[in-house]
Amino acid sequence: MKKIYLLILAFGFLSLGHSQEKQTKKTYRTNYRALVSRPKQDTIPKQDVEELRLFPNPVTNGTVAIHTRKNLPKNVSIYDVLGKEVLRTKINGKTLNVSSLNAGVYIIKVTETNSISTRKLVIK
Repeated sequence: MKKIYLLILAFGFLSLGHSQEKQTKKTYRTNYRALVSRPKQDTIPKQDVEELRLFPNPVTNGTVAIHTRKNLPKNVSIYDVLGKEVLRTKINGKTLNVSSLNAGVYIIKVTETNSISTRKLVIK
């Protein structure tokens, strides 16, 4: 009986040693092109609008003046504090009518050509 146990034990050690020799290390190649890619044209950060000024802020009379260095036509979006867009318009002049908005704090995004800026806007 002892011989059988020794035989089984020896066979077990041999099979363990043999199975470890068969294992080979697999080398994985990292695809760096997939990890690092160029951003699309629309995701490239754009410059700030030059010398953007909003006044009066806080707004009390229902209009806000938006001045920039170039004073070109501007796309204006206004968001509430939850991120919901409450107003979107295009202005050619310098004044924006915000009388339709309730009193509160908003984020105003001004886009002029390829430049974008955001500011906090308070309406009383």
